[in-house]
Amino acid sequence: MSLAESVLAGESLALAQLLTQVENGLPEGRLALDKLFPYTGRAHLIGVTGGTGTGKSSLVNQLALHYRKPPAGNPDG
Repeated sequence: MSLAESVLAGESLALAQLLTQVENGLPEGRLALDKLFPYTGRAHLIGVTGGTGTGKSSLVNQLALHYRKPPAGNPDG
């Protein structure tokens, strides 16, 4: 099974490996992202910038928690 297929299957270790490959600029990471792109659906890209100690990580954590919540009245998401 390829790394992209493992990510799609919900394997968290595969996701961690993919993130490492992408962060390190490895060609394997780029290939996996190319394979995953058709599955992104309604994905959003949000950029957060700011100086040291301004709370970027805290903001990103709260945004992730908010967007991962199921819509109201829909417990299945």
